[in-house]
Amino acid sequence: MKTILLLITLTALTAIAGELTKPYTGSAEFEKLKTLAGSWQAKVDMGQGPMTVTTNYRVIAGGSAVEERMFPDTPKEMVTLYHEKEGKVVLTHYCMLCNRPTMTLVKSDANSLTFDLAKDSEIKVDTEKHMHSAIFTFVDAEHVTQNWTLYDQGKPQEKPVFQFERVK
Repeated sequence: MKTILLLITLTALTAIAGELTKPYTGSAEFEKLKTLAGSWQAKVDMGQGPMTVTTNYRVIAGGSAVEERMFPDTPKEMVTLYHEKEGKVVLTHYCMLCNRPTMTLVKSDANSLTFDLAKDSEIKVDTEKHMHSAIFTFVDAEHVTQNWTLYDQGKPQEKPVFQFERVK
């Protein structure tokens, strides 16, 4: 009896391990985000003079999510998680403004992805300062530009532009 139970358990574990080794393949837009895996740097002025911004991307969860860490290992560290929901890329941005806007992909082409605040986001648009939209432009394999739009009191404010270059 113990032998049969052991064989059943080993068969089940082998089947599960086989499933876990198959990486997730998503939409063309999601697969494009996966190509960002690695470290990136940009020079940007966010209202306090030019500064160097480091951002790291990792493909996680069996290929079903992309993690972005901006300002890693600093008090300003922010994490954005990208995944697919009902076949569409969504992101949740864990911001240094102490909120977490959720955005949905609203437009894409061969070189760009445009995200806008999701209708079901927890953000109070009229009163809460938050990141409201983002446009990613894939210049080439070594360069990507991000344009984020900050909202305050329900209106667009600054639009920091990050021109990232892959760190080798």
